[in-house]
Amino acid sequence: MRHGTFSRSIAALFFGALSCAALFVILTSSVPAAAADEAAATAKPPVAKTVPTVLHEHGHDRVDPYQWLANRNDPAVLAHLAAENTYAERRLATIRPLIDEIAAELRQRSGHSEASVPFRDGGWLYERRFAEGAQYPVIVRRRDAPGAVEEIVLDVPALAAGHALYRLGRWQPSPDGRRVAFMVDFTGDRQTRLFVRDIATGAVTDQGISDGAESFAFAADSTTLFYVRREPETLRGYQVWRHRLGAPTDTDVLAYEESDPTFSVVVRRSKSRRFILIESDQEQTSEARYLAADQPDGTFRVVEPRRVGVRYDIDHVGDTFYIRTDLDAPDFRVMTAPEATPDAAHWRELIPQRPGRFIWRIEPFRDFVAYDEERDSGIGIKVLRLSDKTEIAVPQPAAIGVASTSFFYGAFGGNREPDTSVLRFRFSAPLQPERTYDFDMATGTLTLRREDPAARWLKPDDYAVERIEAVAPDGERVPVTLTYKKSLRRPGGNPTLLVGYGAYGYSQRPTFTESVFSLIDRGFVHAMAHVRGGHEKGERWHRDGRGLMKRNSFTDFIAAGEALVAQGFADRRALFSRGGSAGGLLVGAVANMRPDLFAGIVAEVPFVDVLTTTSDASIPLTTLEWVEWGNPAIPEHYDNIRAWSPYDNIEPKAYPAMFVTAGFHDSQVRYVEPAKWVARLRATRTDDRELVFKTDMGAGHAGRSGRLGPVQENAEIMAWLLTQARGAGGQ
Repeated sequence: MRHGTFSRSIAALFFGALSCAALFVILTSSVPAAAADEAAATAKPPVAKTVPTVLHEHGHDRVDPYQWLANRNDPAVLAHLAAENTYAERRLATIRPLIDEIAAELRQRSGHSEASVPFRDGGWLYERRFAEGAQYPVIVRRRDAPGAVEEIVLDVPALAAGHALYRLGRWQPSPDGRRVAFMVDFTGDRQTRLFVRDIATGAVTDQGISDGAESFAFAADSTTLFYVRREPETLRGYQVWRHRLGAPTDTDVLAYEESDPTFSVVVRRSKSRRFILIESDQEQTSEARYLAADQPDGTFRVVEPRRVGVRYDIDHVGDTFYIRTDLDAPDFRVMTAPEATPDAAHWRELIPQRPGRFIWRIEPFRDFVAYDEERDSGIGIKVLRLSDKTEIAVPQPAAIGVASTSFFYGAFGGNREPDTSVLRFRFSAPLQPERTYDFDMATGTLTLRREDPAARWLKPDDYAVERIEAVAPDGERVPVTLTYKKSLRRPGGNPTLLVGYGAYGYSQRPTFTESVFSLIDRGFVHAMAHVRGGHEKGERWHRDGRGLMKRNSFTDFIAAGEALVAQGFADRRALFSRGGSAGGLLVGAVANMRPDLFAGIVAEVPFVDVLTTTSDASIPLTTLEWVEWGNPAIPEHYDNIRAWSPYDNIEPKAYPAMFVTAGFHDSQVRYVEPAKWVARLRATRTDDRELVFKTDMGAGHAGRSGRLGPVQENAEIMAWLLTQARGAGGQ
């Protein structure tokens, strides 16, 4: 998915009683030498050549003058990107001291030593540790017994040594505990490689099975490994292969192939460890298969044949399959089925749908079922005791925030053991660094197990969190979550950064984001717009912000910005927006629709050339996302996308200042999209406001790898926003 997670004073009225002299020091302490100012002032933005490409679509022609930038092997393309990077560096040189100040602040806050809460899996306790200032963790384990000796599972700093980018994906120990399988992305393009390591000796027995999607599962024998391969061009996970450890990969056996180009597949192990599961999925339809883990040479069986518009996913505990499904329940419900007959004819409702409350995921146990429920622009957890169907409330530390049973790739979280009564979950809120809790479902006891190191420096009482509502043109009430420093609020509004996403059903979740405090502590209000396209108010909220209804996401965001000004939170001269990936589409479309509303826009790896991308089935993710955006082969969809696609709606008018980023190896939003967008903006816009465009030539969609990888880009963006706020007069 074109999805990413991006979080990626200024004047007297901000600082109350500060003297004019003190204010002058604050506002000028980061001004660099005159030489840098002069170099920036004389720097000229690159001008991309035009090579008209005529695209014939639905009986008329669409001329694209910058499509030539899609040829990543063309020296002229590389030269143009280099010129843009050089120009950006010259522009940023004038604020380099402020960038360095913020970067040091972020490193100091993020570089502490820390360790995860150990979780139990197969008789072992696994733990992840970061050393002070380390980019990557070491994963260790010990037997769950007194006096057990610790051993290294994965020494990621050693494995990453010598690699410009090293992104560890899913990792999983074998059932016998002797080996660990893990996947690595070395370029940022999601073309991961699968490795298997002998934990005792450190020997890597299977070195780099290529074309791997980030899913795999060991069979019960610990020597058979099922893994997913991607299509070479589209990178769609489409095949599940059976591999024998130590055998050449050309002897691997194809276990399943997904022929429908709008579906992708994953493979995983059930919680009971008794089944290998294959799930084929697209946004509106899904289908699952299962195979006994102790019969790896057997044939996968379908749980319930796919039906258009019906989604379901499964897990297994004891002798029961648990099914989360939207069958006759748009916001999902939970069903059970006997192990011998898991098809829909034998599904029985366990947890009913609650309209407007989206069941995000389930976590079954022997005696309980926990589930994450998204509602009111946040997520809470509920537990059902199976013996008497009693619902148990899981305490939530704050009214606005996110509690979830999910952990990154299932690691470092727990909930691996079905026979326990202890549920592990994490909680985060705008003023609450992430906490890990254990909740005893039998006794109701809540135990804090870990708190993020950010709790050492954050003083929550100095800040405020508020929830307001904006009214969209069609009358919908759009939630907006605000965070600000109490002492810096002023009448007439503050510089404000409004962030949003609004796609795929992924909500803008009100969680703690460490980096934004470098803005908040300098006088900004940070605002999250919960626009349609997410699941903040259930599946209806998603459906009303996708496909032919996509424009609602944009008008919701505009309404949120207007409400921030009208209600006195945002200075109308210093309202900024930020979005990444599909959130970059959001802010890009709004820039065309209401360029007067925002003083500046940050668009990170933005999905802005929507019409061209969704028209080309060979581009990664395209066929998987026609449900979300529409299929341009259908005239009605084509007309709808063309009406709001940011690149196709640039006009000769004044635009906000912009900071735009790209990753050269990005396969989710190719670098060419922001490159074309910026080139057309430079040639068309009538203003002379700043437009900075940076392409990271060594990264992909998620930017630089490592714990401190995002620091530099975040520092540049925040320093740029602070400077733009000062220049806009929002003081």
